[in-house]
Amino acid sequence: RQILEATPLLESFGNAKTVRNDNSSRFGKFVEIFLEDGLICGAITSQYLLEKSRVVFQAQSERNYHIFYEMLAGLPSQQRQRYCLQGAETYYYLNQGGNCEIPGKDDAEDFRRLLNTMEVLNFSVDEQNSIFRILSSVLHLGNVYFEKYETDCQEIATVVSATEIRTVAELLQVSPEGLQKAITFKVTETQREKIFTPLTVESAVDARDAIAKTLYSLLFGWLTDRINRLVYPRQEALSIAILDIYGFEDLTFNSFEQLCINYANEYLQFFFNRIVFQEEQEEYIREQIEWKEIPFSDNQPCIDLISQKPYGILRILDDQSCFPQATDHTFLQKCHYHHGTNPLYTKPKMPLPEFTIKHYAGKVTYQVHKFLDKNYDQVRQDVLDLFLSSRTKVVANLFFGHAQVLARQRSLMRRSSTRTRRYKAPTVAARFQQSLLELVERMERCNPFFVRCIKPNNKKEPGLFEADVVKSQLRYSGILETIRIRKEGYPVRIPFIVFIDRCPVGACRLGTAIPARGHHRVCGCFGGSVWAGVHPQWELGTPCLFLKEQLYQALESKRCRAHHLAALTLQRYARTFFIKRRFRSLRRKIVLLQSRARGYLARQRYRRMRHTLIKFRSLVHIYVNRRRYLKVRNQHGKCPIPVLRRQELTRREVVDVTHLEIPAELMGLLEAAAGERVPHRRGSQPLVPPPTAPDPQLTLPLDINDYPMAKYVRGHFQVRWAPRPGSGELFPMSFLGSPWRPGRGGAVRFRILRFMGDPGLGGPQETLFGNYIVQKGLSVPGLRDELLAQAANQVWRNTNVNNEERGWLLLAACLSAFPPSAAFDKYLLKFVSDYAFAGYKPVCQRKLMQAMARSQLGAAAARTFPPSLLEWTANRRQASMALDLHCFNGEGSGVLGVVLVRCLAVGRGLAEGWRGWSVAMKAGAQWAELAGHDYVLDLVSDLE
Repeated sequence: RQILEATPLLESFGNAKTVRNDNSSRFGKFVEIFLEDGLICGAITSQYLLEKSRVVFQAQSERNYHIFYEMLAGLPSQQRQRYCLQGAETYYYLNQGGNCEIPGKDDAEDFRRLLNTMEVLNFSVDEQNSIFRILSSVLHLGNVYFEKYETDCQEIATVVSATEIRTVAELLQVSPEGLQKAITFKVTETQREKIFTPLTVESAVDARDAIAKTLYSLLFGWLTDRINRLVYPRQEALSIAILDIYGFEDLTFNSFEQLCINYANEYLQFFFNRIVFQEEQEEYIREQIEWKEIPFSDNQPCIDLISQKPYGILRILDDQSCFPQATDHTFLQKCHYHHGTNPLYTKPKMPLPEFTIKHYAGKVTYQVHKFLDKNYDQVRQDVLDLFLSSRTKVVANLFFGHAQVLARQRSLMRRSSTRTRRYKAPTVAARFQQSLLELVERMERCNPFFVRCIKPNNKKEPGLFEADVVKSQLRYSGILETIRIRKEGYPVRIPFIVFIDRCPVGACRLGTAIPARGHHRVCGCFGGSVWAGVHPQWELGTPCLFLKEQLYQALESKRCRAHHLAALTLQRYARTFFIKRRFRSLRRKIVLLQSRARGYLARQRYRRMRHTLIKFRSLVHIYVNRRRYLKVRNQHGKCPIPVLRRQELTRREVVDVTHLEIPAELMGLLEAAAGERVPHRRGSQPLVPPPTAPDPQLTLPLDINDYPMAKYVRGHFQVRWAPRPGSGELFPMSFLGSPWRPGRGGAVRFRILRFMGDPGLGGPQETLFGNYIVQKGLSVPGLRDELLAQAANQVWRNTNVNNEERGWLLLAACLSAFPPSAAFDKYLLKFVSDYAFAGYKPVCQRKLMQAMARSQLGAAAARTFPPSLLEWTANRRQASMALDLHCFNGEGSGVLGVVLVRCLAVGRGLAEGWRGWSVAMKAGAQWAELAGHDYVLDLVSDLE
């Protein structure tokens, strides 16, 4: 159980999300499982090159190691406060990838499983707290920021805020001053004293990251050793080893880690090819087949390019790491110098800090930024002394063990040298090459089996096979190269017994007769002659036929082996020919079957769709025709639709508006006016002149085209312009700034629909209904623009002629009674000029432009009473009006009294002395005089 429980612990600390994998192992694992009597009795795990740079840097769409996110998601709030932890997105070491979560992964649940693992592996509470302290300190170190500070003509780094320094020092139980010096100063020891040299911002960042990587690396090594000591077998036993190594990587940004990982894959591919080739050779020797050397692409040149002494790329990197003045640029120039002509090495065409290597799996471009820093991965002595003084037992032991390892390396280096020389610390590249060689040596002592894991797609979905994804994995894993090696030899492997069964009996003529066991085809060879025949019994006489188990000895002769080899070769080509022919035949049949099946399915689908469409259309037609029938029956009794003329159907209302409610007072007036005849008045009668022509003295404004109605609607209404005419959807309480309450304003607007669409209105009822609407506009000035806009909306693109004509009549009546506001008049004038019905264009234009001319009067420009019956009749016929005036004659349509008097006086030749005047109306015995700014026709309306 302890061995099984150790797996999630190593996964959390050693796995991370990469571009291609959400749970990618970022260190090589060699797990050796020991067996005793068929049962697992122990195990040991060896690690190779933990990718420490991931602790401080992640590319886009990648994450740091899982343990950080699991800890932040699963720790109780009390412990989070103890370690001063916040969300993952607040830490620089965790948020660089842009996404701190993995879909489908529950970090909190994984953390709870991790705690159970630690309990099973006997980690004490103090050890667990120390582990979380170290992990928290790594996160806080990433949030230590620096700024430039100039002193003595030199830029040095200073810590922006000491809060994170104090937090890390408190977590690790070290001196805050010593920690701040360790990341901002470089210590140089001489025989007399220590010299502290301030670091630049870039060097301080590197020092900070180096401490974070060292803390995590030592913690991971301690966990691995702790697990190995716990599950290591107590005695010698057989073992099965499993190697989980890095896969070949070609990322957007490839650095030192990708070079080491791909070098390991290159070396293991070489080992793999050698094993496969060796197995082929052993198979041919065991079968005693004469064979020629099989050529295969050996990747030894690529391995030499990377690691061969003295000028391999990793060797050059190690040499450059020993020089204090060396940089990544000098390392790159030396690589270009020594390998510029190598066909596996490519220099960039532009002066870029990168180089390209042609691996067995393809070309990979490596960026050399921070190659030297990542290779020189040693802890400075002052940092080592700082953490050795930690009051936390686990932290002090980690660095104490690391100090002992360094001391042993120094002593071994001195003893291996015959002369005194300066100690050279081992680099990451050197340690990695040594561990890789040890790994291969261990694998050579075993009987290896290779398992290649292939992902069918990158979306983690079942039943989805992406050919490009699989092809790239086959190429990266070397499967294609292995297939080619096998293909060059004998890919068809038939066991000897099966071969004898297929060629039933082979024999050489010796001198003994053996009875036959039935009818067999007998093949014999002697002295180079080959004969064959079918016999019911073994032949008697000179030939002696061997049994099957004795045939192999007969085939050991040189000639028989030659015949055997020739038979295998012939069989190889024959099988290839027949397999290809069968493949082509099957492919033709499959394509034909697929075409027939797809055609059948397409026809079936077409028939279903056609049947469904016909059924749907029939239902729609039934619904529409039934609505039409019910509507016509309600209007014309039980008269069927075919009897009605098409012209009557086109002139009916768009919808039935008789259901719209009207006020009780209006209903009473309509009922009183029903059947009432309008009396003929001597002083007020319409004439039948030609239609009203545009007044030449009134001209449209020059900028009238800049005022489309749609522009006004967008600024003053909350819904789009012009819904379906007569639909009852007329801007329901949509006019911005309307003074009416929702119920009252909506009712007034619905009166417009009832007036335009009610077929029962006629004569006095129509005039009375229209004046009721106009009176609402006269009573409430803020409602006038809305009434005009609503009426304009209903007449715009109205396909019902009667409905549209009645709407324009209402619009003309409203313009006779009150003008639009100054903000709306030009928009309405543009609408009337573009969309006016029949002869209403000059009528409405004249009324609008006269109102615009009197705009300086403001609210006084409106009438007192709604239009009279005379005005309604004149507007309907688009005609002028005539009144019996004593001492006057002339024309006027609802003009001011002063204007009427001035026009008549000028007509009589009184151009200057017209100011003494009086206009009066006689009704029976009563006289009513008109003020200067009263409308003449208000007297008529008042009388009515």
